[in-house]
Amino acid sequence: MLDKDYDGKQIEKKWQNYWLEKEIFKFNPDTKGEVYVLDTPPPFTSGSLHMGHVMDFTWIDFIQRYKRMRGFNVYCPQGFDCHGLPTELKVEHEFKISKDDKEAFIEKCKEWTAQCVDRMRRQMTDIGYFPDWSRMYLTMRPEYIKLIQKTLIDFYDKGYLFREKHPILWCPRCMTALAKAEVGYEEKDGKLYYLKLPVEGGKEHVEIATTRPELMPSCVGVFFNPKDPRYGNFKGKNVMLPLFDRKVPILSDEEVDMSFGTGIVYCCTYGDEQDILWQKKYNLEVITSITEDGKLKVGKDYDGLPVKEARKIIVSELNDLGLLIKEEKMKHRVLLHVERGSCKSPIELLPMEQYFINVRDYKNNLIENGKKIAWYPEYMYDRFHDWTDSMDWDWIISRQRVFGTPIPFWKCKDCGELMPAKEEWLPVDPRFDMPKDKCKCGSNKFLGEVDVCDCWVDSSATPLAISLYNRDEKFFNKTYPATIRPQGYEIIRTWLFYTLFRCNLITGKNPWNETLIHGMVAGPDGRKMSKSLGNVIEPDEPLSKYCADALRQWALLASKGEDFPFTWKEIEHGSRFLTKFWNVSRFIEMNISDTNTKNINVESLTIPDKWILSKLTDLIKLSRKELDDYNFAPILKEIRTFLWHEVADNYIEIVK
Repeated sequence: MLDKDYDGKQIEKKWQNYWLEKEIFKFNPDTKGEVYVLDTPPPFTSGSLHMGHVMDFTWIDFIQRYKRMRGFNVYCPQGFDCHGLPTELKVEHEFKISKDDKEAFIEKCKEWTAQCVDRMRRQMTDIGYFPDWSRMYLTMRPEYIKLIQKTLIDFYDKGYLFREKHPILWCPRCMTALAKAEVGYEEKDGKLYYLKLPVEGGKEHVEIATTRPELMPSCVGVFFNPKDPRYGNFKGKNVMLPLFDRKVPILSDEEVDMSFGTGIVYCCTYGDEQDILWQKKYNLEVITSITEDGKLKVGKDYDGLPVKEARKIIVSELNDLGLLIKEEKMKHRVLLHVERGSCKSPIELLPMEQYFINVRDYKNNLIENGKKIAWYPEYMYDRFHDWTDSMDWDWIISRQRVFGTPIPFWKCKDCGELMPAKEEWLPVDPRFDMPKDKCKCGSNKFLGEVDVCDCWVDSSATPLAISLYNRDEKFFNKTYPATIRPQGYEIIRTWLFYTLFRCNLITGKNPWNETLIHGMVAGPDGRKMSKSLGNVIEPDEPLSKYCADALRQWALLASKGEDFPFTWKEIEHGSRFLTKFWNVSRFIEMNISDTNTKNINVESLTIPDKWILSKLTDLIKLSRKELDDYNFAPILKEIRTFLWHEVADNYIEIVK
C-alpha cells in the first residue's frame, strides 16, 4: 500500500539505487529494436552542475525514456570534458603547483578532475538522469587522447592541418592563443583620440582618430577612402610618426569608413582584422609592439608597461608636442576573451607560429551538410548558417597551456621538418616522449611540441568516441551516425560547428540526423544567471527543498531554442502536482484492492469509465505527436490538466 503522505526524496532514492544496481539503462547493441543514439554534451568538469545542466540533462533523460517506451534500443552514453583553463588555475593558485613542473602539475589536474567527475555524477543521479554509465568517457583518458591524436595525424597527412606563423587571437591574461569562437565583442566605455601626423617634406599634417594611440609604434600605413574628396591630394605621400621617427605611406582603400572620426585611419600590425587584410593586400611591413603578456616593447622608456599605462604616457607626450587635438568619450565594441575561462580580457592580434585546421575551404560543404540535419527548432539552422558563412579564419587548434591533449608532433632540429607520431605510438606526449624513428633526413634530434589542443578539439569528436571509431567496426556501424545531438544555442558556433566539420571530413557522413537546441537559463529576476549579478541558483538548493521530479517539471516547461527563467513558483507548482498525483493513486489503489484488473470486461465499463478512457486516449495521441517533435512543455501542461481536473475533479468525484 502507498503511504499516506508523499515523500518524493525517499521514493526517488529507492528507484535511483535500483536503476544503478540493475544497470537498467545499459546499452546492448544486440538487443532488438531500432537503435536510437544520443550524442550527449560532455560538461566541463567544474565539480558542480548549474541550472543549464539541469535543463539539458532533464530533456535528454526525458527523450531516452520516451524513446525506450516506443520500442527503440536506446544508447545514451555520458562523458566529461576534462581539459580546461579553470582546472589549471585551480591547481596553480589553490594547490600551489607550478606549471613549470609539468608532470606534477598534470597529475594534480587529473586528480582534481576525477574528484569533480565523482561529484557531478552524484548530482546527475540526484536529478534523475541515468545514462549508460558503463560507457562513460573522459577526454583525459588515454583511449580518448589516442582518438584525438589519430584524427590530427590523419588531418596532417591529408593537408587539412598545418603549422605557420600568422596573426592570431591572443589573450595576454591567459597567455594562450584562442579560436574565433572563444572571443566576442562587448560595448565598453573608451576614448577617441584625435591626433596630428605631420606630412613628410612640408608643413601639412593629416588628422587621424584612434582608440589605441599606443599602437603608433607598429603603424605601417595611413589610409583614406578614394571617394573622400578631403584627402586626394595626400595620396602617394608619407607621414612622419611622432615619437618614433619613422615615415609610412599614405594609401587609399575603399574599406575606410569616411564617417568614422576624421575619415582617415592608421594601419597598425595588428590592431584589428582589417589591419591584417591591409598588411597583406599592400605588402606592408610587420612590426610587433605588444608582448605576449600585454605590455609595450618599442625601444622606449615605456617598454614593459601594460598597454593602458603606456597609452597614458604616449598621449601625454603627443599633447606636449601639440599633436593631440582632442579626446572624446565614446562607447565602442572591444574584442574580449569570453568563452570557457570567461576572463573578459581584451584580445591582441599577435603574429605567432600555431597549428591550424583549414576550415575556410569547407564552408560551403558545411552549409550544405547542415541542411541535411533536422533542426529543432528549424530557425536554429539560420544561426549555424550565418556563423559558418561569416568564417574568414582557419581554426587555431593549439593552446599554450599544460593540461590538455598533447599535439602529436616533433620538430627536427636539423632540417626543421615536422614529424608526426605513428599510430602504434599513440597516445604520446612529445613534451616527455621522443620518436622511436629517425627523421627522414636521418637526424635523431627533435624538439617535442609543448602546446596542447584547444578543448573543442577534444569535444568535437564525441560522436566518434561513443561509437568506438577505429576500435570496434561492428559497434561503429551500429551507432554512427548518432540519432540526435541535444545542446544549447550558445555553442552552435563551437561544439556543433566543429563536430559537424571534423566528423564529416573523417567519415564522409554527418555525425547525427537531428539536433535539439535549447536556450539559456535566466535567474529568477529574468536576467542571465551570473555570480556578479547575485542571481545564480545552484541545483543543490532546490533539491534540498523539493524532490527531483519537481525540479524536472520546471526544466520540461522550457520551449525549444528559447531562454527560460528559473522560478521557485514553478517548482512549488510541480511539487503540489506530485502530491495530487500520489493522492489520486492512493484513492485508486484503495478501491481496486479486491478487483482483478488483468481481466476487465469492457462491457462492464460505465459511461464515466469510457469517458475518462477516451480522454486518456486523446492525451496519448497528442503526447506522441508532440514528443516526436520534442515539445515537452505542452504535454506536461496537458498531463497536469488531465490529472488535476479531468481525473481528480470530475472522474473521481463521480465514482465516489
